[in-house]
Amino acid sequence: MKSQIEATPVLDFNTLLNLSAHQVSKLTDILKFHLIFHKIITGKGLEFDRLREYIPGDDAKLIDWNSFARTTRLFVKVFKEERLLDSIFLVDVSNTMLFGTTEYAKNEYASIITSTLAMAANLIGDKNGLICFSDEIKVVIEPKMGIESVLEIIKVLSNSKTYGGLKSWNSFSSVVMENLSPESYIFLISDFIGANEDLYDFISKASAYFKAITLIMVRDPLDSFIPKDIGYIYLSDPETGEVSLVNADKIREEYNKLAQKEEKEVEQKAQQQGAYFLKIHTNKDFVDEMAKFLMKRMKEWR
Repeated sequence: MKSQIEATPVLDFNTLLNLSAHQVSKLTDILKFHLIFHKIITGKGLEFDRLREYIPGDDAKLIDWNSFARTTRLFVKVFKEERLLDSIFLVDVSNTMLFGTTEYAKNEYASIITSTLAMAANLIGDKNGLICFSDEIKVVIEPKMGIESVLEIIKVLSNSKTYGGLKSWNSFSSVVMENLSPESYIFLISDFIGANEDLYDFISKASAYFKAITLIMVRDPLDSFIPKDIGYIYLSDPETGEVSLVNADKIREEYNKLAQKEEKEVEQKAQQQGAYFLKIHTNKDFVDEMAKFLMKRMKEWR
């Protein structure tokens, strides 16, 4: 079992690069048909620009019949390509993310998610940016295009010096809201332990300002549920970072209720504020869970 009192768990650069490349290949294979279908059939990727008068030879499917009904003149819709987005990964690197009882600690699992999504964004031509936070901004990578941005993100996430510190939900709010383009898609990746009103205030502002914000909750199974007869475990206070050895059987019932309540509250408040939400445990296949999430999103778009 990994715990916060051990050395910082971190995947080395080559391991993280190879894992992410493998994962993005799986993800794009699963979604390829759905993405192509969605783009062609629904016209997603095009944005209405203006109307112009019909010229013989124009595609009849582009005629705007509403304007014809008003004016008895034929106009066609003119579209422009939708502006590419900045994919911004806002990653929690605080102490609570360094815990793990499965193959990967939460910070390692979050680094795989981030790197995989950055590769996917690069494949479709979007810019990538990264902000790592704990009780302060640890790293900022400005949004830019190209595989170099992905490699820079992987380099940061594979560096043990990136991680550590208490968690503060207002450490990044002003930086994000004042410096990023409204044409940004925000991925906020965290265990969301110790979620509070500072977090919900940020989600509300971000949902109103940016193209979209998605919360990805990364939880170790033990974050969500303590089974019977597990014995003594290490627990960390999210406010102070203090680690204590406790008898799990004595706190199990109360702990499980509080964990379930916290997870449900984050999900509900995020969705109420207009954000998307995905919870993934570190013992689950990230690609399968992300593919289900994206296909559900596509159905909502239609």
